Amino acid sequence: MHCELYIPDFFPPEELPRADSLVATETLIARGRRRRTALVSREAWLFGRFGVPRQRDWPVAPYTLLADGGEPGPHYWMRADPVHLQVGRDSLGLADSAAFEVSRAESETLVEALNRHFGRTMLFHPLRPARWYVRLEKAPDMQTTPAAAARGAAVDEKLPAGPDAMRFHALMNEAQMLLHEHPVNAGREGRGEPALNSIWFWGGGVIDAAKGRPFSAVIADDPLARGLALAAGIPALALPADGGSALAALGDEGRALVVLDVPREAQPRGSSAALERDWFLPLLAALKSGRIGMLTLHLCGADTLLEVEIVRSDLRYFWRLRRPLSAYA
Repeated sequence: MHCELYIPDFFPPEELPRADSLVATETLIARGRRRRTALVSREAWLFGRFGVPRQRDWPVAPYTLLADGGEPGPHYWMRADPVHLQVGRDSLGLADSAAFEVSRAESETLVEALNRHFGRTMLFHPLRPARWYVRLEKAPDMQTTPAAAARGAAVDEKLPAGPDAMRFHALMNEAQMLLHEHPVNAGREGRGEPALNSIWFWGGGVIDAAKGRPFSAVIADDPLARGLALAAGIPALALPADGGSALAALGDEGRALVVLDVPREAQPRGSSAALERDWFLPLLAALKSGRIGMLTLHLCGADTLLEVEIVRSDLRYFWRLRRPLSAYA
């Protein structure tokens, strides 16, 4: 069994002191063969591994729609996610669903209002409370920015660009006016929650025919990873609580991809300790015992990707001394 572990935002932005509790994490990185490359977006990395080419955008929408239980068919789909726009001193800032919770009832009520307003021009599909979709008759000639990549940046710099972009700027403005005073948002603001006062268009495309099966299984909660797996006919398993449970769900042979999201904004030290306990310790033990034959780590930093490939025999190289995580960031 070859297990690949992809962890976005693995290295925290600030330098951390060495933690003696991270023995397994530091051992795996130190003993393996390391390669550092320029960081690419999660979307680019996943589509690249599955051999799906870029369209005008990375075609996120049809794949996440498939993971969310929809049927993309041959149609062009675009994400139209609810977001919160906040007026800053000089520009608008954007917060996506990483910064707020939205209930299914709120989502469906807001979408009902949007669909009454836009009618047949554009029909919104709220397959998940924070993931909305629109189906278009033809692909617009424009490029978009994922909502996560626009987070914390000036919105004007991240709006859709290209010959057809102004039409979508106008649609966003219409949606903002409609959502601004909606009772759902009045209730959210009354509870001190961010209003869902705009929509964000991104990730448009059509689903591409599967060209291969790069993995025998994908373990992830990430909807894009799950959608790519489903489109390729690969089992997509829910992400369990720890590496031991993940390995128990896999066979003895094959190549499995695990996409592991660990939020680091609040407690980076706690996140590192949790990864050590729940993932790196079980994976190191599985490598020592021969349960897995190879482990490949894909660890994302601020602007680089550290890739580490390690097999059981590498663990004997004791002279490859452990170093703190900050040495690899």
